[in-house]
Formats: sequence, C-alpha cells, structure tokens
Amino acid sequence: MSYLKTLIAGVLLACATHAHAEFSASVMLATDYIFRGISNTDGDPAIQGSFDYEHDNGFYAGIWASNVKFRENADEDAVDTVAEATIEIDYYAGLASEFGNGISWDIGAQYITYPGSEKDLNYDYWEALGALGYSFGDVTLEPEIVAEAYYSPDYFGKSGDATYITGILYLAIPRDFGVNISVGRQQFREDANLDYTDLKIGITRSLAGFDFELAYTDTNISKSDCDDEDICSSRVVFSIARAID
Repeated sequence: MSYLKTLIAGVLLACATHAHAEFSASVMLATDYIFRGISNTDGDPAIQGSFDYEHDNGFYAGIWASNVKFRENADEDAVDTVAEATIEIDYYAGLASEFGNGISWDIGAQYITYPGSEKDLNYDYWEALGALGYSFGDVTLEPEIVAEAYYSPDYFGKSGDATYITGILYLAIPRDFGVNISVGRQQFREDANLDYTDLKIGITRSLAGFDFELAYTDTNISKSDCDDEDICSSRVVFSIARAID
C-alpha cells in the first residue's frame, strides 16, 4: 500500500465512527513510489490520486491510481520483450470502526491492477487485509500503534501465496511535526528465499492544507537478489499530498 493509501486508511481507522457519508479525493506528488520498500517507478517521480466514499456506518470504498515503471523483462526465446506496466489502478473496500478505549479496527480487500501489461506476467492480484490500532490518548508524543496484515493467494508476478505483516508507530513531536516508523515482513509460501523485510522512517508536517513527508526507506534485499537493480536499496523520498473534501 502506498503512502497516500496508508494515510487514508489511517484516517478511516481512527475516525470512522465520527464520519458522515461523503465523497472525497486526494492527490500526491512524490519523488519516488515506494511499495513495501521497493521502488515501483524505478527511482522516478510519481503522481498519485484517489477518489473515496465513506459512510458513517464504517463502510468505505475507493479507487487509487499511480504511474509505475517496471523495466522490460526480456524473454531469451522470444524476439520481442514483454511489455512493461506504466500505470497502477487499485480498487478497495472495507469496514472500519472503533471498539472504544482507543482501540480501532479495519477489515477489507483490495484489487491491484496494471492496465496494459502483458497478461502472461500475472501482475494483477487481490489481497485481503486486516488492521488493529491503538491510540494512547493525550499523553506525551500522543503515540498510536497500528498492526496490519495482508494476504493474497496469487500475488504479483506469479509469486503465489503471499502474506505481508507490518507494524507502524505514529508520534506527534513539537512544532506540529509527526513521525512514523514502520517495519514490514513480506513472505512467500512457495519460495522462502524471496522473503524480505522493509523499513520506513518518515517525518510529516501539515501546512496550508498540504501534507508533507520526508521518508527514509530500505529493505534487506541484496542487489544480486534484486536482479542487480537499485530498486530494492535504501533511498530518501519527499512527497506532497492534499485531501480534497
């Protein structure tokens, strides 16, 4: 899940019981599109946007899109290379609410698609997701923790049965800045050699209706295991997002 979608999910998770039925939209510009620690734009900038519906009973649904840049995969036995994906469109829906005492939950599903990509690549996939959050309330740094789990029976690129589990810590620091720290683990049932861990540390600030973030991301994937590409290595990403109600 991208940063923008994570931001939207966080708002739904924390505020679903206080919301009214409404539509909203969001747009974001970023120096890179990082998904679970890996660049989906080959280090290039990304423009992303969403259109969302949220009901006061906790139901939400939306569509999200971003440019992507997957390098062409050459087939040694073919004359032509396989077409790469240039756009990602995701569809998602779920229920989010609160138990009370600062505990919140989210259950849903998302379908990730890459229009125009070669069907034989099996890029498109769906995931079920669940999340639990806890807000410590009005204490120093106003900490919030969220645990998320994703499962796909047929993950991206013929990867098969896969799960992704992540924990996120949100902190409020002086001068209206925020900090988010997340650690995730991607696992593949059919090939444990593909399993990896990713890390993100972000600093956020809202100003004049815009949300800014400067983030450091990394994985434990070696360059050789990443097909000698740099898309799995550490990087710093800057993004600007705006919600449109």
